[in-house]
Amino acid sequence: IVTSLCNLGGKQYTQQTTKCTSLRKRWRQNVPNGGAIPSSTQLRCEYLPKVAECHKQEIMELVNLSVVTDESTDAQDQYVLHILFVLQGLNDEDASDSKLKAVLADIMYLQAVNYNTISQAIVKCLNNVGVDFNNISAFISDSATYMSKAYNQVLQGLLSNSVHLTCNAHIVALLELKCQLDNSEILQIQLNLIARHGKELVDLIKWFENREVHVHQAYNKVVNLINTYKALTGEQHSGDTGIQSQCIKTFTEIADKLTNYYDPNHSERTSHFTQPAHQFLKAVRMFDPLQVCMLNLDALLLDSMLGFNRSCKTELEGYRFYAKECSSDLSLTAFWRSAEPRFPNIANLANRYLSVVPNSMDAERSV
Repeated sequence: IVTSLCNLGGKQYTQQTTKCTSLRKRWRQNVPNGGAIPSSTQLRCEYLPKVAECHKQEIMELVNLSVVTDESTDAQDQYVLHILFVLQGLNDEDASDSKLKAVLADIMYLQAVNYNTISQAIVKCLNNVGVDFNNISAFISDSATYMSKAYNQVLQGLLSNSVHLTCNAHIVALLELKCQLDNSEILQIQLNLIARHGKELVDLIKWFENREVHVHQAYNKVVNLINTYKALTGEQHSGDTGIQSQCIKTFTEIADKLTNYYDPNHSERTSHFTQPAHQFLKAVRMFDPLQVCMLNLDALLLDSMLGFNRSCKTELEGYRFYAKECSSDLSLTAFWRSAEPRFPNIANLANRYLSVVPNSMDAERSV
């Protein structure tokens, strides 16, 4: 409502000029003079600060939220840091609503971009809003070295209940099919190869970018993609030996990079191209009642999930039995609402971690 009114400028708008019943109701309740707003100046100076303060108070009272951040440059090539909060989506009144809500918390200009300036800006933002550091579930960023260093050396100690995720959509985009063949005469063959087998990558990027509650499916999606490209290494793609060899090499490299990214222990090579939350992405699947019965929980290193204590372990077997009886049509939101009285400790963790987003796209689009 506020955004729409700001865009209207300084014109006279009364409650009689709109057909929106809900808008008229809000104006009658919250705006003096029968809902008349004489100018945009009055809207910005008098009404918006009150709305902003109420919104700030709501954020401060949230039990769980995630911090999403991204650095970019403006039209004058100044460094800009966008900081967003992804609000808990499982506590809405509508149990069928599984959408996550992202709000822009702050935009900060930086003199330089390094782990020091990034961490200081984020801490300053959190302090300004008044968010309890213990209520932050995740810190989501791109894979830049300074972002990882900011979390590992500064933020991790302050955000003790959080996990660091690097944007999964970024990683899949970096693996876009590129058959680097030197001979320009076979460029069309390269393009045909991308057209035939690049759809899986594009689909996964789009899936990662939406705001549905689906972090519990992220690991499985990537494993399916790895298996798809591993299978392609055994197929015939061209009658030309050189092209066939290059195709196999391309598919093998894609599968290996994804495998190393989501399972860094798989390879003896040390690489910065890893997902710091790879164990979390495996373990968070336990909060999906359709998956928990098929998972080897001993192999998931549940102790590595912050907050999974002895009380949670006590409830675990009961939860697995209860999950077997649940309807497959039941949404995650509805399931955990019904299960919370029986398994309060696991439900608390589910509400915390299922709201984590596996990408930083909202921060990049906040310009």
